[in-house]
Amino acid sequence: MASIESPKTDKKLPVYMTLTDLQQLFQMLSEEHSSLSLRNEAMFKLLATSGMRRSELVTLTWEQVDFSS
Repeated sequence: MASIESPKTDKKLPVYMTLTDLQQLFQMLSEEHSSLSLRNEAMFKLLATSGMRRSELVTLTWEQVDFSS
């Protein structure tokens, strides 16, 4: 059995949020008034609008952000 390869499994495609779902999320985030609410809103908006991966967002530094654009 060691020389027999197992069949390849299908990769699951990612499930994306609809525009309505994103609008509801952004509305909820903008109404939140906790100490981290601005950070959370910025993080979710970056993820949703830039195509950035979660790991890229986590490792993002201030020097990498271009505030003038």
